[in-house]
Amino acid sequence: MVTNPQLSSVPHFPIEDEKLRAKSITRRRGGNTANSLEAAQNTQSTDLHLLAVLPNEQSASSKFICESLPQVNISNVSLFRKQHQEAASSYIIQSEENRSRTIVSINQLPEMRDDEFMQQVHSFTGGKEQGWKKAWYHFEGRVPEITLLCVRFLRDQFPHFNISVECEKPERTGMAEVAEYADVVFYSKLWAEKNGYTDARSFLEARRSETRDGAMLCCTWGSGGATAVQKGDDVVWADVKAWQAEGDEQAKVVDTIGAGDTFIAGMLFAINEHCEWSLQRKLEFANGLAGRKVLQEGFGGLGKSMW
Repeated sequence: MVTNPQLSSVPHFPIEDEKLRAKSITRRRGGNTANSLEAAQNTQSTDLHLLAVLPNEQSASSKFICESLPQVNISNVSLFRKQHQEAASSYIIQSEENRSRTIVSINQLPEMRDDEFMQQVHSFTGGKEQGWKKAWYHFEGRVPEITLLCVRFLRDQFPHFNISVECEKPERTGMAEVAEYADVVFYSKLWAEKNGYTDARSFLEARRSETRDGAMLCCTWGSGGATAVQKGDDVVWADVKAWQAEGDEQAKVVDTIGAGDTFIAGMLFAINEHCEWSLQRKLEFANGLAGRKVLQEGFGGLGKSMW
């Protein structure tokens, strides 16, 4: 899902019926996968595409989204609902007191159906026989039952394509079945904790038997860093601590929105652009990219900061 979030920064979170003046209001383009694509714009040398449900292509909302991702192919790939003018929206209240975020969302766009996804894939990839020889599909797993049908379709019709999925919100229990088809699975700390685990490594150890041969599993743990495991004849593990700016122990957290999406962008870049890197090196790159993201507003210039 692609959203148009409005971020209001306030001194503290307001109590009910309190009138509070915001210090700043920022309009952004959001959405997990779209955020990952924006972060990837600064690193990837490959073509980037966004397959999402958007309002009328001529609407102000769709134009704003397209302009925010100038290096991403949207108009030839996404589904535009002609009868709608507004994209999904989120209103975020961020407290400067403790950096908490409260989010209120609304989405009146009909969700993507599996048959629409299949039609779009055949259309822009050129079909099963004469189409793309290589592609990577990443799913944020908004509607698990639809996502499951989509990944099954790709495995059946385009087995040479790679798939990654995000298991972020534990209430979307159906994503566990989707993960069985993925080459790379990204789990959140919240997902692990809701399943009864207190550390990333033991959680991933339990997930290994539930995923396909050769799969890579990643779990971010906030201030606890991140862990990854590569399945295979020789299982490979990697662990990193939370990234810190060198020589600046007092670096201030500015904007945590999209940090997890940035981590995903970093891992996918490392996997696709640097297959010669070890799993540890890939994890360090993604962790460093996400760490740098929280020290700045938005995603601009992230790629340059890594080199």
